[in-house]
Amino acid sequence: MTKTPFEIRADLLKLAADHLEKQFTANVSFVAEYNKALLDAGVLGERSMLPKYFTSDEVIKKAAEFYSFVQTK
Repeated sequence: MTKTPFEIRADLLKLAADHLEKQFTANVSFVAEYNKALLDAGVLGERSMLPKYFTSDEVIKKAAEFYSFVQTK
């Protein structure tokens, strides 16, 4: 089945959002474990730094990266 250009763009946006979501989740897990280790060692206070959630512009940028890969021969 052939996809329309709209369907291809929608798939790329979903793929990009899923990719960024997985990356964000992994980063949050890493930072949480790292902060816990620092707290246990008495090095970190109450304040911890978590990664920022991705924006729609970042999703579009990542989708464009994926699309450029598809266009490369």
